Parts: sequence; structure tokens; C-alpha cells
Amino acid sequence: MSRLAELTGQPEAAVERLLFQAGERLARLVGHDQPPVRVFSSGTVRFEGMAGLLRLSSQLELEIVPKFLDGEDIGWRQDFFRVALLSRTGKLLPREHLRADVAGRGDLTTLVGRTFAHLYWENNRRPIREYRSQTLHDYAVVGDLDPVGIVLPEAQGFRQNRLSFDHVNHWNEVISSAAGLLIPEVSDGETRQQLLRVRQALAPQRMVSNVHRRRLPNRYHRWQALYDLSMEILNGFGVGYEEKRLRAPGYVMVMWSTWQHLCELALRIGLAGEELHASASYTLGTRNSRPLTVTPDIVVGPKQAPRVLADAKYRTRLDRTASVGNDDIYESLAFMRAASTDRMILLYPRPASDGEPMEVGRTKEFQTIILGEQRISALLVECRGISASQGFETFSRNLAAGLAGVQGL
Repeated sequence: MSRLAELTGQPEAAVERLLFQAGERLARLVGHDQPPVRVFSSGTVRFEGMAGLLRLSSQLELEIVPKFLDGEDIGWRQDFFRVALLSRTGKLLPREHLRADVAGRGDLTTLVGRTFAHLYWENNRRPIREYRSQTLHDYAVVGDLDPVGIVLPEAQGFRQNRLSFDHVNHWNEVISSAAGLLIPEVSDGETRQQLLRVRQALAPQRMVSNVHRRRLPNRYHRWQALYDLSMEILNGFGVGYEEKRLRAPGYVMVMWSTWQHLCELALRIGLAGEELHASASYTLGTRNSRPLTVTPDIVVGPKQAPRVLADAKYRTRLDRTASVGNDDIYESLAFMRAASTDRMILLYPRPASDGEPMEVGRTKEFQTIILGEQRISALLVECRGISASQGFETFSRNLAAGLAGVQGL
């Protein structure tokens, strides 16, 4: 806390207020009841269960580094954005301007593009339409005629004015123009195709630039987030900016769901030859005469006769050495009983504090729990280096090999 106060030249109480305001914004964004920020009496600050980059004030920007990445490593941002792109569970903060390093620009632009396309297709069933006056020439009378044109019609037909209700308007011009700027910057082919589809759906529109923020009519309030993001793109963050002025939107991830999605995707690739089910439900018993179901993250093998279950866990018990918490043990026992299997694997991201990086995706078994015939294996998974060339493929292959080594798949 004292370090933050020193950097901003503000009292510690003011910095603490900024931290809690940021925490409240994040809680609203992801739907949490309580802000994720904790300030300890020792002066240390912790954001629990979240990671990302956001702005506290015009003088202070905060980097919340996931525990499995090393904040001292200059490449941690690339790994962070690579995980964000793969998991697709993060939340973009379009109004939070942050300085972005050039090396991370490509990944971030793809992230912005995916968020942009998602916001458009989420709302396109209620398109933004407005009335506009249109002048046209036609021999068929469809609008108000010009009195002179009745007597002396032009070669193209009668000059007439028509009031039309369509999608050609300022709001869609801004969205279409922003998509046009993103398309050449995005390296991911799928995202680029989505942006091209957005432009085609909105055509024809004029190309505009340097727009000012406006509030949409109440009937179109759901489009406000996309309009704000489009405005920021046109005004320069992360796209076409001079390198020394390069800016980017803030971005945060809820880490437990991010880790779960990352493990599911990696095992689908790494265990391509195996039958795999994600979030399959099993009946454990009844509660008030209704089925009581449990849902492990990953099932390897046929759903009705799984060979092994796997569950992505983000947090180990807070001791000097990593340890599986009792609640995770009890949950694992419920999973195994409901699925009628005796093998369970818990996957935890390997903290950067555990030592020097291993090859990305390598696993280390740190605890084995045996209860009769049932066995729970807890693995730490190395995540540093996932943004390297072929990094995710290596991550998937090594993670699958780690499971095979423990359970003999």
C-alpha cells in the first residue's frame, strides 16, 4: 500500500479507496456479491480469484498477475492474453485505457475483435434503425414529389423525397467503421471472418473516424457497450496508434472458470483419441425426493463407465507447501461415487513461486490421497510459456501425458 501511495503521491487512505472502488466495479462486471480486493494490516493488497489489467486512476494502472505467472518476467502479459484468448471467459473493460506494450498488441487486438463480434451477434436480432429523409429519382411515385419535377422530370425520373426507416444511421456507421479498422489488425482467421460478417450485415455504411461518445436511445441501450468499444477503436486504442502512445482496453479474468476452460480445451486436443465429456452430470442421491446431481469438469471414457475423472482446481490450501483442501477431497469422493469410478485427478496451475519454469504443460504430482480402492491424484501444471510458438499444442500434449502417467490411460 505504501508503495502505491508513493507512486501516486496520495495518502494511503486515498489509494485504499481507489482499490475498493476498482473492486466494486469488478464485482458488478462479473456478477459477484463482494469486491474481490483485500487489504491486509501489513499493507499488502490481494485481488482474490481475478487477474488482469485495469486503471485505478489517471495516475495509477494496476497489473493483477495470476499466481501461475511471474510478474518479474517480461513475457507474462503475452501468456496472460494467450490464456484469455483460449478460454474466452474474460471481460473486456472498454472504458479503461491502459498503456500496452507493442509485443502484446497482436493478441490483444484479437481479443478486442472477439469481444466486438460477440457483442454484435448478441444484439443483432434487435438492429438499430432510425427514420431518415432520402432524396431519390424514380418514375414510380413512392415519396413526396417536387412540384417542378412533375412538369419537368429529370432523365432518371421524378425527383421525390421519402422518409425511410432502416439501419443506415450514425450508430451503425461507427460500429461498421470500427470493424473495418480491426479486420487488417486481427491475426486470427476465425475472428477476422466474424468481423467481415459484421460489416456485411451492416452494409452500406459510410466510413467515419474520431467520433465522440454519445448515448443511444433507451430502446437500444443494449448496444451501448458495443458503441463505446467501437468509439475507442476509432479513436485509437491498440489499433493504428503510434507505438509510444499505444493504449489498450483493460481486461480481467475470473481465474477459476478460466482455468477450467483451459484444461477442458487442452485435454480435448491432447486426448484426441479418447472419448471425453465436459461437465457431465451424475446423480449422487436425492434431496427432498428430487435428484441430487454432481458435475465433474472432465470425464475420460464412456459417460456411463468413465475410466477417470478430472477436475480443474485453482486454489490449493494455503500452507508453505501445496496441499489439497478437505473440501476438494470431499467433492472428489462425491464425484467418484456418483460416476462409479475409483480414479480422480485434480489439476492445479503451478505457482510461479514453486521454482524455475518447466516445459509448458509439464505436470508434477504433489499429493496422492488413497481411501480404500479410491485414489485422488493432485497435479501441478506448468503454464508459463503458453504464448510461445506451438505453446498451446505443447501444453495440451504434456498435460495429456501427465494424466496418462498417473492413471495409465
